Amino acid sequence: MSKAPPYSLRRRLLWLLLGTISTLWLSTVIAVFLRAHDMADELFDAQLVQMAKSLLATTAAHPDAEPPALEAAAYGHAQALVFQVWRHDHERHQKRAALLLRSAEAPQSPLTEQSGFSEREWNGALWRFYSRHDENGRYEVQLGQQHDVRIALAGDASWRVLVPLLAGLPLLALAIWFAVGRALRPLRAVTMAVETRRPQALDALAVARTPREVQPLIDALNALFARIRHTLDNERQFTANAAHELRTPLAALKTQAQVALRADADESRKHALAHVVEGVDRMTRMTEQLLTLARLDPEGAALESQAGPPVDLGALATQVVASLRAAANARNIELTVAAQGDARMEGNPELLQILLRNLVDNAIRYTPPNGAVSVSIEDAGDGARLTVSDSGPGIPEAERERALHRFERLGNSRSGGSGLGLSIVARIAELHRATLSLSTATDGGGLSVAIVFPARRP
Repeated sequence: MSKAPPYSLRRRLLWLLLGTISTLWLSTVIAVFLRAHDMADELFDAQLVQMAKSLLATTAAHPDAEPPALEAAAYGHAQALVFQVWRHDHERHQKRAALLLRSAEAPQSPLTEQSGFSEREWNGALWRFYSRHDENGRYEVQLGQQHDVRIALAGDASWRVLVPLLAGLPLLALAIWFAVGRALRPLRAVTMAVETRRPQALDALAVARTPREVQPLIDALNALFARIRHTLDNERQFTANAAHELRTPLAALKTQAQVALRADADESRKHALAHVVEGVDRMTRMTEQLLTLARLDPEGAALESQAGPPVDLGALATQVVASLRAAANARNIELTVAAQGDARMEGNPELLQILLRNLVDNAIRYTPPNGAVSVSIEDAGDGARLTVSDSGPGIPEAERERALHRFERLGNSRSGGSGLGLSIVARIAELHRATLSLSTATDGGGLSVAIVFPARRP
């Protein structure tokens, strides 16, 4: 998938604002012109009515008036028009019309057949006509005016109004340019603050006078810096603790190897080499746990988006118990598993297997010989409940919270563990949004670890 090229927010805002203003300006131009055209129609229509009345009055008062007198009466009111004066005679039920007077451009035939105002094409142009009779219906005046005169007047009026707006448009564009640049200045400040930061600087960004729209971006960056700082702190602490924990078994291995080299008797040499093997086993287990812990944080992000089939927690527990039964038998420990109801849940089967293995393995290690370890899986109604109980020494209530931290080995620990098992269990439970609790086992008085996983989503 190709990455879309970056675009300029400033340029986009300018185009949007200027485009919107230009559209509004054009709409204003059209609205002003239409309004001016309506006003021109009203003005020229009033002139045509007034001229028709004047011609009718002159004709009725002086029926024998000479054409020059009527032309003077007509042209005294308006220019760029044509007119006709007709006389209607009624003889023997027949209506006859006689053309008394017409302008030079007017035809011999009537200009219009309609009374009042009308418009039509005439001589290749649009004309507006007006026809009016006197009170007796004997005389009729017809006038015509070319529509271009009205358009010219409307255009002139519109231009006088819009010239100042047109002259101010470049000034408005310049003002918008500076306003957008000033409004985007906080973004440049944030960009400079991020670009000039040292890689080691993970403190919160401090930008003065931050706009409300930019503050969520700064808050998100500060939250990211806080998470990175927290992760780095955890990694530093994890690395320091791991180095400390590995230093002791390495020194012990070296000591036992030197003892084996200096030993003369086979029995002493075998005893020292047995301690070497035991130390190697312990370091192997610790290394595996360290690698598991190092993988859990990035695994958590993938777990949120995982959409696999439901995990049968009972079957998984049975499999884990079967793999650890030999270790339990070696210490004569009774290891049982019981699954009741439908204990299917959403989760990562590999991580859940690690969780079960750590719980059962810890229980076997801390339980004295001839003890008992039980694993139970049941449907808790609102989810699946996993409980691992043993008959070991248990953990005092005051120390249970500390037992979940990394590299924490309690005072009564004699198992030679690394203090990582319960911290791994706690992290995997957290990734699965499960609830973990430590309590005293009802049978045997040892430790009981209960984990309640949330119900499956429909």
